[in-house]
Amino acid sequence: MHVQRRCFQIQEARVQAGETFRGHRPMLGSAPMWRRPLLHGVLIVSAALIWFLSVPVARAQDAPGVSPELRLPAGVGPGREPVPTGYAATIRVPKDFDTIQAAVDHAKPGGMVLIAPGIYSESVTVTTPYLTIRGLDRDRTIIDGGFERSNGIVVFAADGVAIENLTSRNNLLDGFSWNGVHGYWGRYLTAYDNGRSGIAAYGSDDGQLDHSYASGSAHSGFSVEGCSPCHSVISAVVGEDNAAGFSGTNAEGVAIVNSEWTNNMSGIVPNTQDTVGGAPQRSLLIAGNYVHDNDNVAAPALALTYPSFGMGIVVAGGLDDLITGNLVEDQRTYGIVMVPILDRNLWPTGRNEVRDNVVRRSGLADLALAAPSSGADCFAGNDPSTSEPPAIEALYPCTGRRAFPAGGGSLAPTLEALTRSIDAQDGDFPHGDWRAQGAPPPQPGMPGDAAAAPPTLAIPGGSVPQPYRIRPIGEISGSAGPTVSKELTVMGMPLATSWWGLLIGLYGYVLPFVLYAAWVAVALWDLIRQESQPLPYRTRWMLAVLVVPFIGPLLYFAFGRSPIPRQLRLILTVGGIAVYALFVLLGVAVGG
Repeated sequence: MHVQRRCFQIQEARVQAGETFRGHRPMLGSAPMWRRPLLHGVLIVSAALIWFLSVPVARAQDAPGVSPELRLPAGVGPGREPVPTGYAATIRVPKDFDTIQAAVDHAKPGGMVLIAPGIYSESVTVTTPYLTIRGLDRDRTIIDGGFERSNGIVVFAADGVAIENLTSRNNLLDGFSWNGVHGYWGRYLTAYDNGRSGIAAYGSDDGQLDHSYASGSAHSGFSVEGCSPCHSVISAVVGEDNAAGFSGTNAEGVAIVNSEWTNNMSGIVPNTQDTVGGAPQRSLLIAGNYVHDNDNVAAPALALTYPSFGMGIVVAGGLDDLITGNLVEDQRTYGIVMVPILDRNLWPTGRNEVRDNVVRRSGLADLALAAPSSGADCFAGNDPSTSEPPAIEALYPCTGRRAFPAGGGSLAPTLEALTRSIDAQDGDFPHGDWRAQGAPPPQPGMPGDAAAAPPTLAIPGGSVPQPYRIRPIGEISGSAGPTVSKELTVMGMPLATSWWGLLIGLYGYVLPFVLYAAWVAVALWDLIRQESQPLPYRTRWMLAVLVVPFIGPLLYFAFGRSPIPRQLRLILTVGGIAVYALFVLLGVAVGG
């Protein structure tokens, strides 16, 4: 499969291992009718409650917010800045200027700021296009925010800026970020202990992040957000000890390839949010990655990042993503999972393709599709041991006839996310402090002589994004044995450690189906015994009860001339739903 550099459209359903790639690609009695409006209204509302209470109110990722929209002068901004025809002067820090900011302010497009080893206590803002900012030693050239400055290096509306061979730490927001740019390149970067993301691109396109490391971030190690299309590649990076290894809020056309995501709360998390422009998220390629052991309760996290805990690759409300050729091991909850997300709108997943992955030793299920989904999510050619729902590749194949063409999925992953979302509302959920994660081991610097190498121009559509080859899954070395034990579940719902979690798990998941079974059985029995009613009349209502889930029995109890006393019908329907809602709300009230 080829991914076109400019269009980034997924051309085929399958990726041939080892092939070279270039950049790529919102869901319905016996008394006179006039005496029963309250009953009718309550029953219809109750049916709606059954549906909506089953939807996760948890988002897979917190919305950190894209940097405010820039007000730029005429002729300045993404796509409006000319590419330099040659290199400009190199400015050295601290030889020429004492601070990185002073050097950046004096540099010209096509030039370079070369930084000697040392700790630089500053926050650097870059507005000069086509500038290279390079450290002479990746591990020893450090920008330190001191837990009081916002960003390490932040690029605003300056196209083609490359940042390389540096470390950024202890910033309140991001270690390195590009905002509203056309062309960017970050390589051989280390970012750790930052309050939002380690390395991020917001509202930017035609970019590349490679050979970099991010840890200890309260939102995500790597983040590409609010771009459509993004035309970006993340390759050969490591995300570790973060809330999420990668977050792709409303990102379209990003390739996340050949990288390792480990010991985060969750691994790779493309997601949709209304609070960021460009919804929904769509058309990501996730391939050739090693995703393992993402269940770190000591990793820093925000309350709204906790619901995806223990998930390896989770698509939250995304569309048209291709997840292929990844090795996913030892996840506490789900290996690869598609889940809906609720923000201002409900965003179910749809048309995502999960194929040819090896997924093993997941605590709940290796592959999962959460309900509700919008349809055409498919699974094929994977090597899992478990799935939710069971036989997921037979129920949701990528070719041939589908058992549930309009959607489907299981409520278990949805309730799993809901339970953790409730648990996190008071802030008392398992997580660590981003300020205290600590320094990573030494990281390899850029090859060759950093001082002698020419500037790196991030020319959109030219030098970035770079072509890449997806490594075959056989080249990924996994662990030898189990590190995650199976969680005890009831009908696919985990028995959480807190008693209220068990309460929600049992009542939130099991009770609606018990109620539904009772409604169907009582309605059918009632219709069979109504011998005074014409046979065609009873037949039509039986079909409605059997064919229309949940709402069919409720409509019969409201409009079907049932001889069952009104009070008993209310207890059976509204009473059952009220008990269900009561236990869920009780769990919310006392949770934590």
